[in-house]
Amino acid sequence: MIKALICLVFGFAATVLVSFLGAYHTAHPAIQPGVDTPEEYKRTIRELISSHVKGENIIANLRAITTEPHVAGTEANRRVADTIANIWRTNQLEHVHFAEYDVLLSYPDYNNPNTAEIVDSDGQISYISEGVSKVILPEEQGAPGAGVRWVAYASNGTVQGDLVYCHQGTEQDFEYLSQQGVSVQGRIAVLRYGGGFRGNKVKNAALNGAVGAILYSDPADVARAGIDDSHVYPATEWMPSTGAQRGSIMVGDGDPLTPVYPSKNYTYRARTVQQAKDELIIPSIPVLPMSYGDVQNLLSQMGGRRVPTTWQGGLKNLTYRLGPGFVNRDLQVRIHVRSTLQRRTIRNVIGYIRGNQEPDRYVILGNHFDAWVYGSVDPNSGTAVLAEVGRALTAVINETGWRPSRTIIFCAWDAEEFGLIGSTEWVQEHADLLARRAVVYLNVDSIFGNASMYATAVPSMYKAATDAAKNIPNPMASERQANRTTVYDTWVRSFPGKFKSRPDAPDMPVPSGGSDHATFINYLGIPVIDFEYRNYTNYDTYPLYHTLYETHTLNEKILDTNNFAVHVAVGQYWAELARMFADSPILPINVSDYAKAIADVYLPDLRDALRQAQPQSELKIAFDQLNFVEKAAARLVQAAGEFEPSIDEAMEFFEMNPFDQRQISAVNERLVAADRCFVNPRGLPGNPTARHVLFAISKHDAYSGKVMPGVYDQLDDLRDAKTKAERQTAIQRLAQQISIVQYSIECAINNLADII
Repeated sequence: MIKALICLVFGFAATVLVSFLGAYHTAHPAIQPGVDTPEEYKRTIRELISSHVKGENIIANLRAITTEPHVAGTEANRRVADTIANIWRTNQLEHVHFAEYDVLLSYPDYNNPNTAEIVDSDGQISYISEGVSKVILPEEQGAPGAGVRWVAYASNGTVQGDLVYCHQGTEQDFEYLSQQGVSVQGRIAVLRYGGGFRGNKVKNAALNGAVGAILYSDPADVARAGIDDSHVYPATEWMPSTGAQRGSIMVGDGDPLTPVYPSKNYTYRARTVQQAKDELIIPSIPVLPMSYGDVQNLLSQMGGRRVPTTWQGGLKNLTYRLGPGFVNRDLQVRIHVRSTLQRRTIRNVIGYIRGNQEPDRYVILGNHFDAWVYGSVDPNSGTAVLAEVGRALTAVINETGWRPSRTIIFCAWDAEEFGLIGSTEWVQEHADLLARRAVVYLNVDSIFGNASMYATAVPSMYKAATDAAKNIPNPMASERQANRTTVYDTWVRSFPGKFKSRPDAPDMPVPSGGSDHATFINYLGIPVIDFEYRNYTNYDTYPLYHTLYETHTLNEKILDTNNFAVHVAVGQYWAELARMFADSPILPINVSDYAKAIADVYLPDLRDALRQAQPQSELKIAFDQLNFVEKAAARLVQAAGEFEPSIDEAMEFFEMNPFDQRQISAVNERLVAADRCFVNPRGLPGNPTARHVLFAISKHDAYSGKVMPGVYDQLDDLRDAKTKAERQTAIQRLAQQISIVQYSIECAINNLADII
């Protein structure tokens, strides 16, 4: 392994040629890298960075930031921010500082937990729920108030009524209840976690007239091996009967009082709390989360007809029933939610490795650090790794003199759990600058398994995400023994690819919501890769998600027992992606993949959807627009193919003239500009923060990504139209949204062309 490498002056490590190496050796005769080819140089840098990512350092980082519960806006979380900043400064990141915002947050009464009661008509109480999860490991989980069960932004108050079991609380679930003659009007909805964002569940319940809601995790989802002690935490990763998932039930991202603009102390609050409630951004009903152990006491007494087979859960010896109410009609449920809304200051932590050739081009790495309790998995597994990625990169800089060409920005976000608030406010504050300078955003929220890498990404990132994974050793011995020697080998086997134009790529769905990458892609069009390690191909999270039990024992003794080998692999992958984007002469942005995804996947799917829409006799203008956009997409595929020789020519020129970067810069400008073409500054109708024409968060589920949201929203409106006038309006807007997609495609074609 070499001890000193080139690029003190030149940042383009990946593809320099012998002439470049010779020039460097002449300028720095004491540094003799001994590499014969650019590929050897790239491999040496990658291997050196990877060798510096150490499991013991990640463990130390994790323990340092999970010693106490640290909800956003609290003094405890300020201490965590200070700890992160100090670690980063020790690791020699540059310009480490805080970015502060004044935002609306929500808190429970830690001294008076939320509860549910069973009461009779005389007010006699026969049952009270625990309200606090049982502490299992006192030395890790015993902080005052740590076990209190709550969800953020729940309305304060007490309500009483009959229960209705609403399954996962989707729009379809409430439609089924209506069909069965079961109403939640004036009643309390029991909502099962899974199948979507909890905030959408509560919103749907409120829209259907519920006066309160109970959220719970069913053992069919979180205790699949059984609920006896030998099958649940701390013996395994499955949830014990006292566990409860916390979380936010705000629908939307960013501070709810300052839409579109950053929530600085000088910003006028354009929305009041009451307006946020009126717009169903934050709920007007009390909501509390319960354990499945507590919920069993309620569901076991339910009356009404049996639920459909697909709604039946895993509580033992219990037939799930819809309600409304109990078999004993004299009994009802009363819930007490003690909640306050408070303006608090949050602090993002920002640090840099400044590029030496293109310092105004940003490769952004991000993870949030606020947690519902201790947060050892979500999010601080990622926080601990991010700090080690920074240390590994600066160690190589110090050892060799190498420095990336472009600036790498490290971001630890605050208040993500409340609704991506820290990252959203930062993006809104620096929107113009980031739109011009940012190259890519690379996000890790949590490392919650050891089976396989998993990622969501925009199509222009497929190749880079795949190539990087092929260079990272497989952290699992069982996989290596099966001859799956790299992270890529297991990933592509666990999640086989569906993109015909890039058959070697694992399946990478479009970016979803629920983590800090969302605002970067949806508001500014910055390409993103959001990645994690997980255990299940049919379960999107992990059983102990947002519970008291996310302390370091879970990470170290259950999820990643071999000196944090999986955490190390995630760090190596993160660092390799950062190196590729920060140091490759040509940015690894693939416009051909983007064009083919539009032409070969998104538009054929849209044509199928249009063929299924009714009434077909009135859809001619929409089909006419689709014909236009399909032709434009074919031209974009052609333009992207014709642009590829320009990339080769720029590289050839650079290899012969390593001191002249003009052609390289011109190519990179076009690659970045083509991505930005798909941002509509006007946003979606009624949602100015959803500006990406191709990708957005589903309005029905804030966890889910959606392709061509403006188009499909109008198809939804067409489906729901009751009159001819409503149908005509929906069809006209549908044609307009298809036309906006075409406008974006034409923009990308023009950006790739030599002339206009």
